[in-house]
Amino acid sequence: MKKIIEILIVAFFFSSCGSSSNKTGKLLMTTSSNLEPSYDIQLYKCDFSIVLNENGDTTHWSTNDKDFRTPEGYKIGTKWNELPIDLQNSVNKMSGWGYYIRLNSDWQLGFCEGESCTDSKPKDQSSVKWIFKRND
Repeated sequence: MKKIIEILIVAFFFSSCGSSSNKTGKLLMTTSSNLEPSYDIQLYKCDFSIVLNENGDTTHWSTNDKDFRTPEGYKIGTKWNELPIDLQNSVNKMSGWGYYIRLNSDWQLGFCEGESCTDSKPKDQSSVKWIFKRND
């Protein structure tokens, strides 16, 4: 299973991170109304939480590791005003979960604004809080 996950990581993205794996079970909020069992793993020196389906396929990747970079170069802490206007205009809102922007690589940038994470749209100094990829 570890080898399959590592191959998928290389196939889906190239990042500035490095390699290893450690798993522990927990629940991960994958939408505003969905908690799913997940595993914490480390791949290429970056920490991820992943959700597997009943067949063992990865259906959700999530990270808030500052060392991870999307293929487009975005990372945790990237400011809203650093994003191109077309990406800012493509923002989606899931009430109670956050704002998110889908990138060409299918990675998504997550923003949390206020107590509910959707109290207001992201502002110029708002920053990426988490990065995720899921099978929609």
